[in-house]
Amino acid sequence: MVSADTVDPGGEFHPLDPDRILDTRPEQGEYDVAPLGVKTAGKATATGGTEGEFVFDPLGRGGLPTDAADVLAVVMTITITEPSHDGYLSVYPTGYEFGGGGGEDISALLTFGKGDNVPNLAIVGLGDGGTMTFNSNMTEQGTYHVVVDVFGWISTSNYGVGGSRLELVDPGRILDTRSLPNPRGSGVSLQAGDTMVLPIRGVDAVSPAQPDIVPDDPAVTAVLVNIALVNQNPTSADTFVSITPRPLTPGSPRTANSLVKPGGIHANTTIIPVDPLTGNVAIYNNLGELDIVIDMLGYFKSGVPAATNRGRVVPLEAPFRSFDTRKPEFGDTPLGHGSSEQWSFKNFAASVTLNPGQTNEQKNPPQQGLIGDLFAVDLQKLYPTDGNQPSYLQLYPGGLATRPLSANINFFPGEVVPNMALVRYGTNGAGDDYVIEAYNDYGSVDYVLDVYAIVLDD
Repeated sequence: MVSADTVDPGGEFHPLDPDRILDTRPEQGEYDVAPLGVKTAGKATATGGTEGEFVFDPLGRGGLPTDAADVLAVVMTITITEPSHDGYLSVYPTGYEFGGGGGEDISALLTFGKGDNVPNLAIVGLGDGGTMTFNSNMTEQGTYHVVVDVFGWISTSNYGVGGSRLELVDPGRILDTRSLPNPRGSGVSLQAGDTMVLPIRGVDAVSPAQPDIVPDDPAVTAVLVNIALVNQNPTSADTFVSITPRPLTPGSPRTANSLVKPGGIHANTTIIPVDPLTGNVAIYNNLGELDIVIDMLGYFKSGVPAATNRGRVVPLEAPFRSFDTRKPEFGDTPLGHGSSEQWSFKNFAASVTLNPGQTNEQKNPPQQGLIGDLFAVDLQKLYPTDGNQPSYLQLYPGGLATRPLSANINFFPGEVVPNMALVRYGTNGAGDDYVIEAYNDYGSVDYVLDVYAIVLDD
């Protein structure tokens, strides 16, 4: 590991009813920002480039505050759609030097192929003038549209109203409509225009059993989960899923948490506000017959004493590449079939500084875990004669007695697939308490992790 950039204090989450705050497609122009319409992408180079940049001011949209001094970061699902070429999209605080001058600070929120629709969770800080910058680079100069749905925001210490803190859990499966657990019964999928109400407060996880993985407590305001859309039924269609605190009027969803093509499996991490009265969420499927798998990663709880740090989410000044298994310094070896390996974040954690240069500067603060963008890169088949068999990557705390039933990314051979991940630190049994374990189910795959935020502890 190498040193991370310094970070600022703050870190309480404020959930919002999901809302669309940017959509550059012409038919949704009321959400757009200048220059209106399709956005321009630059041609990718080794040092990044800024030809594909445009600036977005989210303040005052979708319930966000209007004062930049109150907002440490915005929590969103960002979806790229209709790209003209293969490429990647980066999002960062305005004023950040993308590429670092020599390309060493290039990071991507998501990657995509020509014509793909790809979403990912983003936790992005604000830069100059309370704005953030979108920057797309492709194999050739091109165009794309982008859609942004907001789910909440993280406050600075300047904001006078308390929010919620994030409590990390060992990953646990709380829904699998293909089998169990499923409130409708084993094998009952979601149909077109169908809404499933899923209890969240007091929900149990399976394999291994984790009763009340989310406490049955009215202080729970939101959850952070990984959602996999399994679109492999006979009547599957190109569809999206919208998850909201309460059931919506039929035909009225304004936001999407994830989307998937027929025959596909797509995972996306998301933060879901919980209905404060019932403790439930509502899952809406737009088209076709769809199966959904949800793994619990953490929950947000209000009313935590202000003098404590546990559960504060603090974004880094810029994404930090913690490892890339394609690089010699990280082994240059893909993760093999049915195998796991451990990564230590001890040096990374020690490099973090809160309030740098101020009288209350704190180096190496205690940390529960991290939020990072995980990429699976170019799955290789186990045998040349194998079909188009998918695999999955899983991150979980080191030292667990049993590897939990969960997944962070699902992918097919040859794909590059991103998904944000929340992981609690575990142990290696030899004095290192900042260990994460990675598991690959099938074939062999390279993978990359860019850290976007840390979760503090006391």
